[in-house]
Amino acid sequence: MNKFFTYKAFGLIIQSTFVIPEFLKAEGIPVVHIKTGKVPEQLNSEAKKGVNFQATQDEFLLKIDHLANYYVNKGSEIIVEPLKEKADKEVRLFLLGSVFGALFLQRGLLPVHGSAIKFRTSVCIFSGVSGVGKSSLAASFIKKGFYFLADDISVIDHNLNVVPSFPNIKLWKDILKTLDIDEQSLNRIRPEIKKYHLSTDNQFFREPLPIDNIFILNTKNTPGFEFEELTGLQKFNAIYSNTYRFRFIEGLQKQVDHFKLLNSLLPNIKVYLVSRPQSPVLLNEFADYIIDTFKLNE
Repeated sequence: MNKFFTYKAFGLIIQSTFVIPEFLKAEGIPVVHIKTGKVPEQLNSEAKKGVNFQATQDEFLLKIDHLANYYVNKGSEIIVEPLKEKADKEVRLFLLGSVFGALFLQRGLLPVHGSAIKFRTSVCIFSGVSGVGKSSLAASFIKKGFYFLADDISVIDHNLNVVPSFPNIKLWKDILKTLDIDEQSLNRIRPEIKKYHLSTDNQFFREPLPIDNIFILNTKNTPGFEFEELTGLQKFNAIYSNTYRFRFIEGLQKQVDHFKLLNSLLPNIKVYLVSRPQSPVLLNEFADYIIDTFKLNE
């Protein structure tokens, strides 16, 4: 008889046949089921194909060479086919990233590529391209005593709330050093990468919260910090292009759902482009600038 593990993450009750230590244990009726097994070799001939993935309206297939294959069906089922002995942290890395990204889109949710921090009674999302410093800035806010809801993927539900993900943040070794955090007791996300999992259980906010602002992070080659409020088409495009795995949207045929949710969200939030010098990083100063400029601590 199979043993099942029940969790809550991203506002969803999730049942898995293998342990997912990143998630919080929970009780309830699962709406997402995860198991190991054989996935389809390929989807039907009408599937949209991209690098390593295939997608149709109801199905999503992701293949990572020498690691695992993943299949997502109708926003409620995930099958993981490890190409190693078990679903270890490397296998889970893609499960908790691209695979869940596809699942969110199948369910008509809005996953934003960014980290979510609680200020007062609402949330700000810090978004931007990979490597711009989303998680690093979030870690700086956490160190200042603020609570966080998500790292890397911030999911906005149909009520326009950000739902909590799980109490874990991924940081590069140099950022850990900047924040005076010892990496010796931390686990690397992959053996060959100097990026580590940091537990944030004591400062993880576990309830959905409305969103006020989305900050699109940017770097520049001049000193000082700057910001610009985005409006109209710029505002729309900023969130669209920072939708997590937006390249999956067409294949999953979720353009209409995505457009509707974006249009519902836009009148309720402000979107800013916020720029910092490329070097030095000045994490603490950048966090203070954002807090003071946008009065997030009042």
